[in-house]
Amino acid sequence: MSGWLANWEKNRKRASRTAEPAQGRFEGAGGRAYWAYIGWIAVAAAWMLALEGVGTAQRQAQPEEAGGDPSAAAAARLRPPAAKPGEVPPPPAGMTFATHLDHTAVWVGDQFHYTVIVDHAPTFEFVIDTLTKETVSMDPFQVMDVTKQTMNLKNGDRRLYLDVVLTSFATGKANEQIPQLTLFYFKREPGVLRAEDAAAESLTVPGPVLGLRSTLPPAANDIRDPITVSSWPQSRWLLAGAGTFSLILLVTGLGWETVAFVRRRKSQRGPDRRKAMTAVRDRWLSAVPSDFANVEAAVRFYDQSYQDLKEYVGHFLETPTVGLTADELQEEMQRLHADREFQDKVVRVLGAIESQRYSRNGSVPTPEAASRTAQEIRDIFAAGSRR
Repeated sequence: MSGWLANWEKNRKRASRTAEPAQGRFEGAGGRAYWAYIGWIAVAAAWMLALEGVGTAQRQAQPEEAGGDPSAAAAARLRPPAAKPGEVPPPPAGMTFATHLDHTAVWVGDQFHYTVIVDHAPTFEFVIDTLTKETVSMDPFQVMDVTKQTMNLKNGDRRLYLDVVLTSFATGKANEQIPQLTLFYFKREPGVLRAEDAAAESLTVPGPVLGLRSTLPPAANDIRDPITVSSWPQSRWLLAGAGTFSLILLVTGLGWETVAFVRRRKSQRGPDRRKAMTAVRDRWLSAVPSDFANVEAAVRFYDQSYQDLKEYVGHFLETPTVGLTADELQEEMQRLHADREFQDKVVRVLGAIESQRYSRNGSVPTPEAASRTAQEIRDIFAAGSRR
């Protein structure tokens, strides 16, 4: 700068000597030019001093930022730049990962397996207890199941298998990228005894692209067919009325048939056999004469007893027996497995009555035989009422 000032002074003197004849004429202008040169020199000097001060401050700040150590400053210059926003940071040294899809493309609603395989040094330990179906979010995919497994490798490293079963219900897209998955881990270092004391770090695994297939046409308004089934709304009311009338007719027919069925059942069953047996016994008791010495009364007694006894046995066995003889009635009772003692009494009384009615030969029934027959019939009625 001093050399530049010296050259400027020489030029000024040379110009003053050549300008002496016209000094009186240009004296005012020369004075003004001199002060202009002085002003420019001051501005240039101030600008150069400012630039030199800024450079000195930068050179002093570099050692301070590096901790005053030149080697630390060099390391700071060699440090790789940080990851840009949106980029996935690489895994740390001693750790690699890979992803796998069992399908390159799926249909709507199909399930597929997305597998993440991480090989790492034994100093790393992943937190896998929190990886469940409820905690893993893979929107817009739906998580169906999560399976995790760790194993030891031959070289001493460890391997983490993480299998996520996913499904997609998205339509209108040709493909979809599986969202990135974040796995948390910590590094075991000397002096760290518990996992809670170690600093947690994360591994971000970017997802691959999956193809989506759908049978729906592009830009479909609705899944269902929009074609109208019927263009006559009144026909629907006609069908509804016909259906209601058919239902009422069906219910009425079922009720009528039910009533008819109950009536037929009652007519087939007839009166209660206990009540019928009681009525026959009472009718027989009212016809028993007080004195069997009267021959006509004894004959009527045998006729009445023969009919009433067979009717009583028929109600007892629940089968018609009025037209059967003593032998036929015995076969019927044997077929129905009636009581043996009851059979013997009935057959004996009926046989005696038949002998008295159809083989009289002018003989008259004795009062003793009639009284004995009446007593045996009472025993039969008593035995029947107990069963």
